[in-house]
Amino acid sequence: MTKNPPQPILDSQTGNSPHGWIPGWISKYWDEDPEHPPFKPGKGMIRRPDVIIVQNPNRPPTQDNIKQVVEMKFPPDPHNREQLEDYAAIAGNKNKIVEMKPSDCDCGQENQRSKVPVEQAGWAVAIAGGVMFVLTRGRSPRPMIPAY
Repeated sequence: MTKNPPQPILDSQTGNSPHGWIPGWISKYWDEDPEHPPFKPGKGMIRRPDVIIVQNPNRPPTQDNIKQVVEMKFPPDPHNREQLEDYAAIAGNKNKIVEMKPSDCDCGQENQRSKVPVEQAGWAVAIAGGVMFVLTRGRSPRPMIPAY
């Protein structure tokens, strides 16, 4: 990470949602900032936590608005102290960091059956995505059509 405090990588149109394509953001904005050294992939220059819980969803995820940063660890992904230290820098406080493993969830719950068949839900989502695409005049991702 190259800024102190770290700055979120956000969509330039909304200002408070994450940028959808990090490689595109890097190629467009990284070299414009004179404080940035040349970008090297895989060297921890950019960190993107799994989940950031904010106090006010209408504001960007800056340190004053971050309630909690959640790091999900699935086997065989090991505990990474350096990563958690970077997340503490993002959150502004190590007490705002939570690391979760599959054993931390309430997976022992009884399986719940969906009342809507998956086939119907797929088409409903595709139609809703199409409506969203039209209403946003093409500024939302193109809807996926179910493959069954």
